[in-house]
Order: sequence, then structure tokens, then C-alpha cells
Amino acid sequence: MTPSGRSTAGGGAGAARVAIRLCYEASPRLLVLVLLLSTAVSALPAALLLIVREIVGAFTTGEDGRATVWILVLGGLTALRVALGAMLSVRREELTELVGITSEQRLLRVTGFAPLERFDDPAWYDAVARAHDGVTWRPAAIAGILIELGGQIVSLAGMVGVLAVLDVRLIGLALLAGVPLLVQRRMEARAVYLARRGITELERRRDYLTELLVRHDLAKDVRSYALAAPFAEMHDAVSRRALRAVVAASRHNVSRGLVAGVLSAVCLVVAYFLAAGQASSGALTAAELLLVFTAFSTLMNSTVDLFTIVVDIEEHAAYLTDFVALAYGPQPPAERPSQRPPALSGSPPTVEFHQVGYAYAGGPPVLRGASFTLLPGEFAVLVGPNGAGKSTLVKLLLGLLSPVSGRILVDGADVAELDPARLRELVGVLYQEYGRYEFSVAESVRLGRADRPLDRDRLGFALRASGLSHVVEQLPLGADNPVGRLFPGSRELSGGQWQRLALARVLYRDAPVWVLDEPTAALDVQAETALIQRLRAERGRRTVLLITHRLETAQAADRVLVLDDGVLVEHGSHDELIARGGSYARLCAEYAARSAS
Repeated sequence: MTPSGRSTAGGGAGAARVAIRLCYEASPRLLVLVLLLSTAVSALPAALLLIVREIVGAFTTGEDGRATVWILVLGGLTALRVALGAMLSVRREELTELVGITSEQRLLRVTGFAPLERFDDPAWYDAVARAHDGVTWRPAAIAGILIELGGQIVSLAGMVGVLAVLDVRLIGLALLAGVPLLVQRRMEARAVYLARRGITELERRRDYLTELLVRHDLAKDVRSYALAAPFAEMHDAVSRRALRAVVAASRHNVSRGLVAGVLSAVCLVVAYFLAAGQASSGALTAAELLLVFTAFSTLMNSTVDLFTIVVDIEEHAAYLTDFVALAYGPQPPAERPSQRPPALSGSPPTVEFHQVGYAYAGGPPVLRGASFTLLPGEFAVLVGPNGAGKSTLVKLLLGLLSPVSGRILVDGADVAELDPARLRELVGVLYQEYGRYEFSVAESVRLGRADRPLDRDRLGFALRASGLSHVVEQLPLGADNPVGRLFPGSRELSGGQWQRLALARVLYRDAPVWVLDEPTAALDVQAETALIQRLRAERGRRTVLLITHRLETAQAADRVLVLDDGVLVEHGSHDELIARGGSYARLCAEYAARSAS
């Protein structure tokens, strides 16, 4: 089904192709083995039925020796079918798990490289939620269904061959018996799919409410304001609302199922009367009558299973629409390397903003013609009121967002033309909302250069320069000790220590440009002083851009950039800007007044 709910053969075929592709990516050898085993297991029932006919015929004619031989053959083939079935079950389970891992990895890699703008789009969150729902098993389920489909076709062909020899009319009745069940199943699947697609936002909201009650950083707030009961009640209300939508969509399935069952039963009764009439007239022997009853029942069930398989593929294809679009659709151009990325040196570059403008979707402009230049090896501080566009400017510099107007140049190369990975190689960034990764200290710091093996010497420097050495020395396993709360043996860090750990990643990265957004927010005065001294020591070796509200930090910088309402209103040294008496001087005066009060 398409997102609008219309059933499409193309959607099922597309999902089938994706499923086979994922099976091949997971393990080509295992895929071939499973197909062979499934064909063998599915071909045996028709052979067993023919052997039963031979056994019954031999006993009725008094040929006990021939009957004994066929019984032994029947036993051997039955044992073989059980053994092959057991082997097929094991191998299918292994293939299913591998396909689940492969499909989830593909989705994680695609969403992990999605442009930052996508995270401001609720519709994208809905699509990711639907894509992730069942991604570990739905592609594998389609692959398994396709394998089962092959087996069902082999089995059905065998039963058709048996009935064709005895009474060809029964073949049509057996196929007809499956049609009502096919229609009922398709209607049920369509109704449930549309209902579940409609409650995607409700399910995301329910998951969000669950997360609120288990997050460590919110635990104090939840308890201080007695929010546990209200959140639980909201979760219950949202869950019941979603359940009502699904139940309402499937309320007609019972009556549809009854009608389909009656119509299929009519076909069965007619077929048995036809076979009984043939036996009464002498056209069928007792052994052949038994064979007809068994083959017809098996063929009818195989037909129903075959139709159900087709519907199941369509149903899974509908749920996988978003996964296929995300995992196999065109990749965002913002993350594609350019054909010929300009070469950049490892020395501190010149960074230029030329009339850069930016606005988030549906919002007013955040930056309006911002222009300035960062000189190689310069220690610059960016200041301005909340909402001035400082954090947005950092995201633009790293190519995480694309300006709606103007250009950003790094050593004369337009950021828009640079390979994003190459651009980010040049920059070590500490965001105001930094990541808290619950790994070991060493693993967390190594994330600054996750593409390289851990450098213990560089790790030691980063820990010392960030002021974390004394903390790490007190941990039972030192730098190899996990931090946080989620895993055994972990030690929790204070807010300031978490920020130092994030800073250590920047130091470990050893990039020619450092961009630090409020790096001293959780640090004490002594730690802040040590950090400023470290940044001053880097002058000439790398370009440092520090974003801060603490204006005393600006006094240590080579140059202060003042951003106000999305425009760079002035720049210069601290003393020059104070003497000028402009925006920066007013900010300093207000800051001094607040500190004195």
C-alpha cells in the first residue's frame, strides 16, 4: 500500500526486491541453502501421498511384500522430511537474524547522516518512527514469506498434479475456495494498516511519555513537581486512544471472516460430493478416494496459504514504505562528497562569512547578512544576547545547516562545495548541549577521533588539559572505567566533570579550528581560568572561536565579535569596543550591574 492506503502491486514487488537484496547482503550462501532446503521440504508431501496410495493399493490386492517396501520408503522419506525441516528452521532463523541486523544497520546509517534540518521536521520524525517500527523483523519476514511462497508453489504444483490425474474439476474448486479468504484478508490488512499509520504521532507521544519517567536528568524535576502520576495518566490516555483507533478499524473483521469461511466450506462440500459420486460409480477405488480427499484438502489449504502469503507481502510492504524510502531512496545532497573537493591544509585556515542569512523552517530570520573573518591562529570570542544566532552560526560553519543567502569560505573554498567529512576534519567543536556518552573515559574521549585507534599519549594530554586527570586517577579502572549510570561498574560524574569530558574530546581531536559554545557554563572559577589559559596558549597554532555570555572571558581574546539580532554589529579588541561605547560596551555595563546586585 502507498502512504494513502491504496494497494499497489508495485509496492509489494518493491518490498520483495528489497527483502531479497537484504538477504543477499546478509549472507548469499545462507540464502541459497535455505532456498534449497525449502524446495526439498515442500516437494515431499506430494510424493508421500502417492506412496500412501501405493501402500493402500498393495494391501487391497494382497501384495504384502510390496506394501512393506513402500512402508519402509514412506518411513525413510518422513524421517528425511523431519530432518530437513529442522535444518531449514535453524537456517531460516539465522538468516532472519542476519537480515534484521543488516536492515537496522542500513536505517541507522541513513538516519545518522541525515541533514540537521530534518530534525526540525515532525513529519520526518513520523517517517523514521514508522521505518524503525519492525525494521529488525519485517524485511526478514518478507524474505521468509518469499521462501515460503516458493515452497507453497512447489507443494501446490504437486497436489495439482495428483488431482489432475483423478478429477480435474476438483482443482478449480480448491482454487476457488481460497478467493473469499483472500478478499477478507486484504480488507482486514488494509483497515489495520491505515489505522496504525494514522496513530504514528500518538505512538511517538506515548514513547515520549515513557521516556520522561525513566530519564535520569529529569528524575529530580518529576519528583519535585509530583509529575509521575500526571505523566502516567497521559500515557494511559494516549495508549487507549491509539487502541480504540485500531479496534475500530478491525471491528468488521469477524463478520467478514464468517462469510469467507462459509463460502470456502461450500466449495469443500461440493468437492467431496463430486468425489463420492465418482467412487459410487466405480470410477475411483477406495485408495484413490482417500487420495482425492487428502489431496483436495491439502490443495485448498495450500491455495489459502498462497493467497495469504501474497497479502502478507503487501501488508509488510505497506509498513516498509518509509523504510524503503529512507534506506534506498536518494541520499541527502548535503551529505554527499563533492566530485572534486577542494584541498585544505592542516594549518589554521582563514574563515570568512559573507552576508550569511539563515531562517529555520516556518520561522523568522535568525541570521541576516552576517559578515566577518576569522584569521589563522586567532583567539576570537563571539558574544551577544540570547537568540542572536550564535549557535546557528556554528552549525553553518560546520556545514550542518546551509545558508539561505550569502557564502561561507574556508581558505577561499565555499563550504557548500566541500566534502562535509573533510570540512569537519578541520574543526573540533564543543556544543552548549554536549553529548554524555556512557562509555569508559578513554572511549568517550576517543570519540574526538573515532576513526583512529586510541592514542594513549594524546588521551593523557586531553585529560590533563581539560582538568580531568585527578578525577580519572580516583576511578577503580582509571581511564578504562565506564562513567554514567546505565551499566555495571559505572561512576557518575558531576555536571562540570561531564563538560570537561566533552572538552577533552575537542582537545584529543587536535583540529586546526576549535569552536567552543559556552565551554565554561558548568565549570568553577578555577577551572574556567585554567581553560582560558589553555586557549591563549593555543594562539597561533590553531584558530579558536569561543561563544560565551561571560564577558570577562572576552578580555583574554584577540578580538571580540558582537552579534545582535542576526547581524554582526561590531568587532575589535575588548578595550577598543569599550572605548567605542557601542553594543558591547552596553552589554558589559549590564553584566557588571547584574554581578554587583
